[in-house]
Amino acid sequence: MQIPSDKNKKFGELLSEKESERYFELREMLFQFAKLFDYDEASDRAVAIVGPAFLDTLLTEALTNFLVDDEKEVNKLLQPDGPLGTYGSRVTACYCLGLIGERVKADLRLVGKIRNRFAHDLRATFADQQIQSWCRALRWHKQFFADPPPDATDRDLFQVGVNQLVSHLNGIVSIARMEKRSKRLHT
Repeated sequence: MQIPSDKNKKFGELLSEKESERYFELREMLFQFAKLFDYDEASDRAVAIVGPAFLDTLLTEALTNFLVDDEKEVNKLLQPDGPLGTYGSRVTACYCLGLIGERVKADLRLVGKIRNRFAHDLRATFADQQIQSWCRALRWHKQFFADPPPDATDRDLFQVGVNQLVSHLNGIVSIARMEKRSKRLHT
């Protein structure tokens, strides 16, 4: 038996004070992301690190909004040494909980590989053959848009791919809130 909860939101219902705070904090982070993830940014490394960092934030928010309303226990799962404390484990959890599909999961994993290469190899650039291959394998953005122009660089492909993933996951955060799990009674 589920405990009745006003946390199981229906479309159009008002957010609680706590949910509103989280919502507006995420909006502010989105604005900061937009400033930092600039197409005019000179540093490949900055682009390769900032994009995945914000995707990780969105994955965390989706999971937080979806899981039961028990901040202490959810934080245990999501802290760095917890079972869902890494980008990769959050991608897997979001997929296994039905929050994202296979194509998004695959692109998130490619973005993670690109981020890790830049984070652990000081010589990494978007001209690196393996990074180019991963950028060219990103598919989510192609589902809704035409193929990129022939003069698009691998960095362009990465940035467009990450921006489309950000846009999609931003919506998933709201869907997760509406599908929030309820605590169970007597189990």
